[in-house]
Amino acid sequence: MIDMHTHILPGIDDGSRNLEQTMQMIKEAEQAGFEEIITTSHYIENEYDVNSARRQEMIESLQKKVDESNINVILHNGAEAFINANLTELIKKQTIPTLANSRYVLFEIPMHLEVLYLDRTIEELITSKYKPIIAHPERYDIVRENPNVAVEWVRKGALLQSNYGSIVGRYGNKSKQAVVKLLKANAIHFLGTDTHAPKTTYTQMDDIMKKTSKIIEKTKIIELTEENPRKVIKNEFIRIEEPENIKRFWGLK
Repeated sequence: MIDMHTHILPGIDDGSRNLEQTMQMIKEAEQAGFEEIITTSHYIENEYDVNSARRQEMIESLQKKVDESNINVILHNGAEAFINANLTELIKKQTIPTLANSRYVLFEIPMHLEVLYLDRTIEELITSKYKPIIAHPERYDIVRENPNVAVEWVRKGALLQSNYGSIVGRYGNKSKQAVVKLLKANAIHFLGTDTHAPKTTYTQMDDIMKKTSKIIEKTKIIELTEENPRKVIKNEFIRIEEPENIKRFWGLK
């Protein structure tokens, strides 16, 4: 498997605090079956703003330690960018890295607020030959209230990455309900751990995958965890299915 969303680089955001934690997380990833990891530490202007070049230096140094420790995991550069009005320009300047130096860009929006320029940002990224991926849609209030909002993002040209933890209720029942509906509607294109610390998602993957297999078919799981992430790393086109409208989204069990 390939992990599309992680916060394992030490000391640059609210994820791993030090190299020791980072190495433990990478070992856990290998044990859970992950062969490659895209490092997507936050990029937030004036808060977590380590640029792409510095991240690459850190990854190269970390990869040497991983190899020396005989851990069979390959690391890639990336970021989870917090949306702002200058997002496309920051990517063009290579301040914010794309995922594995591809056309694919991972970004998030505020959990509790609607972004009035989200559609414009999606359009700007696509016009500039990038492919937007919106992180963990099931965690946003506007999607938890109506998952069809996320379906419309897909129709506008965005791809969606959900968190494994949402499937087992880590972010609350509403997020769990939303991710189940989005998965069944063919609106999710990647799964990622969004791991921030040791002994979290990686150590729970057996249970998570069992629950995931009750929601979607094995072929779809492989698509979201291996095939589509591999296409990102290779900078290949991802063909998606038309997502389905979600008819009901309140009071689901």
